[in-house]
Amino acid sequence: LLQGDFADAYANLNRKTLLLLRWAAARCPAVPFLLKADDDVFVNLPALTSYLMTFRHLPRLYLGRVHWWVQPDRDPRSRHHVPAA
Repeated sequence: LLQGDFADAYANLNRKTLLLLRWAAARCPAVPFLLKADDDVFVNLPALTSYLMTFRHLPRLYLGRVHWWVQPDRDPRSRHHVPAA
């Protein structure tokens, strides 16, 4: 369990991710795999394992979802709000 000095809010998701990556780099530098998922994400572990086992030497790999052609959400009431400044 990692605990950061910031509110557990959607706006701080980047801080949570950096906290995990910094902790892993400092405490587990030789770990071959690192998975970050939220509580609302289903991880099919058998499928993930099968996929990763197809690589002989897995390079540094970062995966995520790219949102193409999406404008920032400027509505301050929105969960996905991005301030203009």
